Amino acid sequence: MKSFDADLAAEILKEVASTFCLLEFQFTETYRYTDRDIPLYYGGEKYEPIGFSLGNFVSAANMSIDKMTIDIDNVDLTFSALLLGEDVRNKIVIQSFGCLDANNKIIAVAEFFRGILSDWEITEDKARITIVNEFVLWRKETLRICQSSCPWGFTETECGYAGAETWCDQSYERCLALSNTDNFGGFRFLPSISEKEIWWGRTRA
Repeated sequence: MKSFDADLAAEILKEVASTFCLLEFQFTETYRYTDRDIPLYYGGEKYEPIGFSLGNFVSAANMSIDKMTIDIDNVDLTFSALLLGEDVRNKIVIQSFGCLDANNKIIAVAEFFRGILSDWEITEDKARITIVNEFVLWRKETLRICQSSCPWGFTETECGYAGAETWCDQSYERCLALSNTDNFGGFRFLPSISEKEIWWGRTRA
């Protein structure tokens, strides 16, 4: 569920207030844009004018993957250069909403959506980007499993042992004998907690 600052909501209701959106792309460099036709300064940073519109926004109250699409003007190929110039997937994108007074002075700003760039599509005159929240990373599978023994091959790069010994059984005790525990890749205390009850809170249930 989204909540907004009370001051922002009050200003939106005033007739003199006009609304605007801000976009911040945290790529190798940070790029900031606004949908107003003039530059805006917020938080000590300049937001350059560019045409864009917010597309579908999917959100749920449970711990699901929220998603937003944004269509950005690309007639001058500005966004083609940004999207094709580096690997932008999984980079942070922040979309904020705010309002101005009659003198184009920023009254209030609230962050509406923060996520990572999941996908993009370029057409002749626009770039469509898709932003999702961090829950999408739950789909990733771990590259290592929890085990008490060391997963590294003896004398391989991760192991790093360069002594005269010729064998290792991947145990912490053997790694200690070889004076190589800085490179031990296992979880040495895992067996001691494998049968213990895990509980949360200040008192046991």
